[in-house]
Amino acid sequence: MPRVPGPLDELSTTEALRWWQGAGTMPHVRAEPEGQAVYTFCWQDGEAERVLLWANRLTDETDLPATMMTRVVDTDLWHASFRLPTDWRASYCFLADRPGEESSWWGERDQSALRRALDRGEVDPRNPVWSHNRAGVRQSVAEGPDAASQPWRERRADVDRGTVTRHQVAGRDVWLHDPAGHAVTEELALLVVLDGEVWLDQQDLPTTLDNLWSDAAAPVHRTVFVSSGGVDRRWSELGMGDAGVALVVEEVLPWVRTARAVLPGPGAVTVSGQSLGGLAALRCGLLAPGSVGRVASQSASTWQDDLASAIEAYATDPPSEPLRIHLSHGEHEWVLVPGHDGLASRLEAAGVRVERAFHCGGHDYAWWCGALPDALVWLSRSS
Repeated sequence: MPRVPGPLDELSTTEALRWWQGAGTMPHVRAEPEGQAVYTFCWQDGEAERVLLWANRLTDETDLPATMMTRVVDTDLWHASFRLPTDWRASYCFLADRPGEESSWWGERDQSALRRALDRGEVDPRNPVWSHNRAGVRQSVAEGPDAASQPWRERRADVDRGTVTRHQVAGRDVWLHDPAGHAVTEELALLVVLDGEVWLDQQDLPTTLDNLWSDAAAPVHRTVFVSSGGVDRRWSELGMGDAGVALVVEEVLPWVRTARAVLPGPGAVTVSGQSLGGLAALRCGLLAPGSVGRVASQSASTWQDDLASAIEAYATDPPSEPLRIHLSHGEHEWVLVPGHDGLASRLEAAGVRVERAFHCGGHDYAWWCGALPDALVWLSRSS
């Protein structure tokens, strides 16, 4: 745990309050040598008996005291400081327990109940940067001075917006994003986005795509957002097994090609996903290379499946044009890092063209939102 003494640990109560009044935007970041910085988080609450900083993959669910905040004596100010790289980016929130209230996160809690509580903390009122989590709850985002840029996320007044329409395919919702200025009869490349409702409703991916196409940073795509169908269905289709591949290849792709003009060939089709969706996207490329030629995978759940059988199937009958995969994960995703290291090597040995990207963060939409357009840029320019 990279917890360290911070600026408030070195000050008297009076000095600490004066520092807080002039500190400005949070978290406070103090640069240190060798690409490191001390990030100081603060929270004001005079009634709390304990306050937890919940930061994605900085906080360990099995060791909550490690990110419990410290109260400045005789004040309502709580603080905690951590030494992390200057390119760190992570979502975070605060959870406070007050006397007489039953804690939703402290004490004996099962994992799912704890996870629900931690996902619903309070944002940092001194931080204007935020992102939605999967549950649709707004969380603050900490960004170091060297965090990767995300130039396409914000809506621009001078960029024409595409249109989004809702449809039903195989008993589930899907949404088509048609880029501005392109007729439905014009053949375009296709992007299939798994967990589509999250990317549509919570992350506003259409805005990112509109900006990306406007900047000509990648060839214009049509996009189909595929609903997860709920928690249980998501686990059954995107976890173990090939149901997710069947959904994309046998249901979604044929439907899109009848509804819209799409360029021919697997090289015109990209499937993207995160976590379980990242795993399913990888299976689509490996098991159906005749239909899917490009994959954008972030933080794939390799702990579920090492993809050995899928890679063997691909290597046994490789396509004429190699599959291209942009494979990224967070450097703080303890469970996923070893699996991704081995996966990249095995994919390359099977003849897949792989680009790896590492992000100083956790299992987090805070960086996934930037990783996806970066992946599309690489996939469109690689050869």
